[in-house]
Amino acid sequence: MTIVHKNVISFLLGSSFAYLFVWLIGVVAAMPVPEFIRPYNEFVVSYYSNILIVIFAAVLSFIIMFVVRKVFTLFTKQNLFYFALPIVLFLTYLLVFLSFAVAPLMFAAIPTLLIAVLISSGTKKI
Repeated sequence: MTIVHKNVISFLLGSSFAYLFVWLIGVVAAMPVPEFIRPYNEFVVSYYSNILIVIFAAVLSFIIMFVVRKVFTLFTKQNLFYFALPIVLFLTYLLVFLSFAVAPLMFAAIPTLLIAVLISSGTKKI
């Protein structure tokens, strides 16, 4: 597979992650807060959903990135750029036009990008 094909696949994967963030936030927002957490006044309900977003985004991105790395055998720094480009552009677009919707997406995007950096730094070839 040529480098161009891998870059296109990385770009499409980044675009699908941008959609995955929106879907994940909708799923987590629909989850009820457990009964054992409700009595604690110092624990804000929004913290619970943000913590779940971070955990689920990290787990989903690790699983998907691990499978992608096994299938395509290489995820380099150049692929990381094309992977992160649609995510960053999507977040920038939302920040400019819908600034209130960026915070939950950042809770999903940051763990995903950190896992992508860790996976890409493990490869030796460019």
